[in-house]
Amino acid sequence: MLPGIRLCLVLSAFLGGIAFVSSARVGRDSHNYRYGVIFDAGSTSTKLHVYRWDQNRLPTKMADLTELKVTGTRKVKPGISSYVTNPQFVKPQLILLLYSAKTVVPEKLHSSTPVYVKATAGMRLLKPADTDAIFDQINDLFLNTTFNPFKFERGWAKVISGEEEGVFGWITVNFLKGVFESKSDTKTFGALDMGGASTQITFLPTGQFYANLFPLYIAGRRYDLYTNSFLKFGLDQYRLQMYQHLYRQTADKNATIDSPCDLQGYNTSVDIGGNKMAKIKGTGNPTRQCRGLVRQLLGLNDTCYTEPCSIVGEYQPPVGDTVFYATAAYYYVSQVGGGVGAVPKNGGFTSVNNIQAKTDDYCALSYAQSINQTGEYGYTRCVAGHYLAALLGDGYKTDVSAADKVYITEEINGVEIGWALGSMLYEMYLLNINFAVGSASHVTSTSLAFILAIMSRMLSF
Repeated sequence: MLPGIRLCLVLSAFLGGIAFVSSARVGRDSHNYRYGVIFDAGSTSTKLHVYRWDQNRLPTKMADLTELKVTGTRKVKPGISSYVTNPQFVKPQLILLLYSAKTVVPEKLHSSTPVYVKATAGMRLLKPADTDAIFDQINDLFLNTTFNPFKFERGWAKVISGEEEGVFGWITVNFLKGVFESKSDTKTFGALDMGGASTQITFLPTGQFYANLFPLYIAGRRYDLYTNSFLKFGLDQYRLQMYQHLYRQTADKNATIDSPCDLQGYNTSVDIGGNKMAKIKGTGNPTRQCRGLVRQLLGLNDTCYTEPCSIVGEYQPPVGDTVFYATAAYYYVSQVGGGVGAVPKNGGFTSVNNIQAKTDDYCALSYAQSINQTGEYGYTRCVAGHYLAALLGDGYKTDVSAADKVYITEEINGVEIGWALGSMLYEMYLLNINFAVGSASHVTSTSLAFILAIMSRMLSF
């Protein structure tokens, strides 16, 4: 189990909630605003996010915070972890994103606009020395004002923990659902995220629980969240685990290996690490062999030292009646058109049983049919659909027949779901970006820092 990391996001009681609006809705001059930039350095790509908020008051309502549209390059591939053998080559792709950010943030505010580079599971897979080598190059770039006009300090480029990633995603989901705007107790929503290298689950349990607790203070309320992140259980890494397992089970390492979770007609050679290549042939046998293989790799029978457990012997309290919002790989795999067809293109509720049924149908396709029907990644959807169904049902133990407990989507209220928004709020409030606070709030930036410091000390017992 990953060591518990205590994360306390302390937002003062007077905060009523923050939300996005389109850029067109605000017509005041740029000097009325502050800006923040986040580079979301995932395992397969790096995405740019630029935020804007009113400089004269702390954000408290719908019109106070905006994610700006980026007209230039917003995403670059591959992920920064791909530059492990040549760290210096990480710079050019990040320069492209810096250029895009410069065109969005007014030039006179460049030097006061903070920029953060936050990497996730792809970098957690590397050796510490390799991680340091890549971030040495990133720090060198962002400290160079020739390329980076924004405010940057050492420590602002880093690998965030899986637990931070999960909690930031939870903040984003509940913020976009309006939970923090309510003055009364409001039901919260769970957050499910899955990238290429890791997957996260975060929710508010009922009653006591015994591990992975993150106390969160926001809008004057305390939320004792359960969060867990599973490294190597992102979509790409899980698929790699499957091939490694099949390779270990094969006596003749040079022989072609039958893969029951790959579609008929799929033939490839896969680098499984350790200078080993596995020759894979899809047999398309999802009903028994693939389902059994997928569940075996989840470690459902691993020793559970603190019950109840989810996957690989990890403690998880019951999800109860929690409604989860699932995004990223959940959406890509489940959508109509690009996935198995368990939810509409614009997202929606689905049951675990429906994901399983749609996956069974999809796995009957040939490799050629899958590419024709769902595009270049169609061949991956068979194992991915089985994985999602098993993870949600057998792992997280959501009600497999309930059609109102898992909502799979890319967006809420037209805003892309992700951890970056929650992370920006973290930087704004806990890390004390210097706000000019309006007199109507009766709070100065100094008193805000004092409040945060006192509440943080109260939590440090």
